[in-house]
Amino acid sequence: GVYTSSWVAPKSDVHSQQRFFYMGTNGEINVDQAHRGCTVGQDGKPFASVNPLFMKYTPTNGYFSGQSAYGVKSFENFIDACAACNNGTKKPDDFDDGSIATVHTTFQGTAILEAGRMSLDADGQPMDLIYESDTEMHPTEIKAHTF
Repeated sequence: GVYTSSWVAPKSDVHSQQRFFYMGTNGEINVDQAHRGCTVGQDGKPFASVNPLFMKYTPTNGYFSGQSAYGVKSFENFIDACAACNNGTKKPDDFDDGSIATVHTTFQGTAILEAGRMSLDADGQPMDLIYESDTEMHPTEIKAHTF
């Protein structure tokens, strides 16, 4: 199969504006995932600029308490995977299940981003992601689309 990718966008600090806005009767939530930001305004509470899941910077009872935030968890999972591979209890392929980012689990997204970069470099020329078959998940080639 052939899938086509191209980008039509002005110069910007991000490739996609990933936003969500909610306005309620007693407050609002404004999420700007492209900039890793989340702001919350509520009646009777100060305006807050937060990213509640990436890292917890404030201590609990005087101690670090950000262990379960994904900013810490992702590093912990990577270190655990390296240790398991080094001690022989796991192989790198064992992590292609999506438990951590690997070449296998990020291949398609990386190919799409690369096709976008190639398209931008070629003044908006659409790019085709070439696959060996309709069931194959990894593209074998990225090439300029022929009209």
